[in-house]
Amino acid sequence: MTLDQREIARYLGIRGAPLDPEAAAQAAACQRELEGTVTPRSLGRRLSLSLFAGRSRDLDHHLRHCTEGYLFAVTLGAETDRLLRRWSAQSMAKAAVGQAVCAVWLDDLCAGYCASLLPRLGEGEYLTPPFSPGYGDWSLAEQQRVLDLLQAPKRLGLTLTAGGMLVPEKSVTALVGISDRREEACGQKCMRCQKTDCPFRCAPAGEIP
Repeated sequence: MTLDQREIARYLGIRGAPLDPEAAAQAAACQRELEGTVTPRSLGRRLSLSLFAGRSRDLDHHLRHCTEGYLFAVTLGAETDRLLRRWSAQSMAKAAVGQAVCAVWLDDLCAGYCASLLPRLGEGEYLTPPFSPGYGDWSLAEQQRVLDLLQAPKRLGLTLTAGGMLVPEKSVTALVGISDRREEACGQKCMRCQKTDCPFRCAPAGEIP
């Protein structure tokens, strides 16, 4: 596993500077532990976007040129949650770095899953960036419906807490649209998000985060 150190730094709130030696060493240690322990899993299905019409103004806008899409889930699994608890007991600094490492790995896994869909697309079909419950005005309350559509509790062991948080914690659900417009295939998920003051926002291509 090779993770972008700049992305780890971004999730730690560091912009325009590399990880310091201590944080870099902690990130490397966390990566090694994850690689030796975790088996990521994913699943998805192609479906009609009429299932989501009218549930979110921002989602409707994101998918405005799409009639079908892929709903998917990716999880690092329950072992990751146990590692995060162990790191918290060892050091809050290591726990923070570990959280960032997990976030970057999840981003990479989501990107990899979307890349795996490309051979399934027809001529003139393009994928939009992923859009997850909690983005914009798409309510986190939609998570249960997403999990049910994917049969994720049965197939991935992915469930929700009473407060609506995913379990295992290091998991993501998302929807990507299938568009007939090449310009929709924007690989930078943050560039189409209207929350420009987000502290975790990616910089445009060519700019230093």
